[in-house]
Amino acid sequence: MKRYLGVDVGGSSIKTGIVDENGTLLARGRLEIPGSYEAFQQALLDLIERAREEHGVLGVGISSCGGINPYTGEVFAKIAPSLQYLIGRNYYALREKTCLPLYVEKDGNCAALGEMWTGSAQDLQNFVTLVLGSGLGGSVAIGGRIYEGANFLAGDVGYAFPLKDSPAYSPLVAPVAIENAYKAETGRFLTIPQMKEQAPHDPAAAKYYDRFMYELGNVLLTMQYVIDPAMFLLGGGISAWEELVPELDRHILELVRQRDCGPLIPRLRACTHQNDANILGAVYNLLLRTRQVKR
Repeated sequence: MKRYLGVDVGGSSIKTGIVDENGTLLARGRLEIPGSYEAFQQALLDLIERAREEHGVLGVGISSCGGINPYTGEVFAKIAPSLQYLIGRNYYALREKTCLPLYVEKDGNCAALGEMWTGSAQDLQNFVTLVLGSGLGGSVAIGGRIYEGANFLAGDVGYAFPLKDSPAYSPLVAPVAIENAYKAETGRFLTIPQMKEQAPHDPAAAKYYDRFMYELGNVLLTMQYVIDPAMFLLGGGISAWEELVPELDRHILELVRQRDCGPLIPRLRACTHQNDANILGAVYNLLLRTRQVKR
C-alpha cells in the first residue's frame, strides 16, 4: 500500500498525518510553530525524512494558511501572526532537499479536496467550504473542481471587510479569535460550545456566542447570494460539535425572518473529516498533481 505524508500548516500548530492511497489516515502528529523561517524549514525537512524512513512515504502534500500560489509554491498574502516569516517564501524550496514529489495548496482548498475524496462532498458538484479555526479559510468548488480564482483566493471570505471601520471577517468569525476575545474580557477560557452552555448565567459568554453565530450567519447568507452553492461544508475543530449545524440553521432562519432577505437559505453540512480534512486534501492534491488519481 502506497503511503504519503500530509502536512497542515495552521496558525497555532502544524498537524501531520500518514495517508495511504485510498485516503485512510494511518497516523497523526503535531508540531509547534517554529520561531523563524530557518527553523520552520528544518522542522519540515526533519519531518519528511522521518516519514520516509519510518513509513516509506512516496510524496508530500502540504496544506497552508495564507495566500498560496500552488504553481510556484509562493506565500504571497496575509498569513497568521505566528507565520509572518513565510510571506514571500517558497514551499517548493523543500523539493530540492527532499527529492520527493511535493505540492502545496491553501487550506480551504485542501479541506474541500479531502471531503471530495472520501468525505461529505463526494455527492456534490457546486459547494463552498469554510474552515473555522485560528482564521476563516474558504474555497469554492464548481462542477466538481476547485475554482482557484484569478489570484488563488476564491472563497477566502476571511479577508473581506463586512462594514466600514470594522475588522475583516476572520477575527469576527474565527473560533480562536472569539475564544481569545472572551478570555481577554473575563480572564477565563471557554470554547464556543461551552459559551452556549454558560450563556444563560454568563452575559459575556452570551455576547460572544451570539456574535459568533450572527457574524457566521452573515457570511453564509452573503456567500449564498454571491455564489449560490448547493451546500456549505463547515470544517475545522468546531465542526466536531454536533450542535454547530442545528444552531447555525436556527440563527440563519432568524436573520432571514428579521430582514426578509429572500428565498435562498444556505444548506449546511459538517465536514466528515473535521480537523483531518486539510491533511487528507493535501495528499489528494498531491495525487491529482502527479496524476496518480483521476478526479
